[in-house]
Amino acid sequence: STASEAAEIAKKSNVKNLILTHLSTRYKRSDIIEMAAREIFKDSIVAHDLMSVEVRKYATKHDN
Repeated sequence: STASEAAEIAKKSNVKNLILTHLSTRYKRSDIIEMAAREIFKDSIVAHDLMSVEVRKYATKHDN
């Protein structure tokens, strides 16, 4: 799949962020991939080696 396809899915899924990982080596510039994704879903980034991301637990209506 492409960054654009991932961005479309992120947009339709109402997620807060999209972090693109495991890019093909045929892509030499990750900034272009990131820009393509951001055209569709503004909160998109391309992960880089050793990047750390904090994932917070979300509350649901079923949590007591």
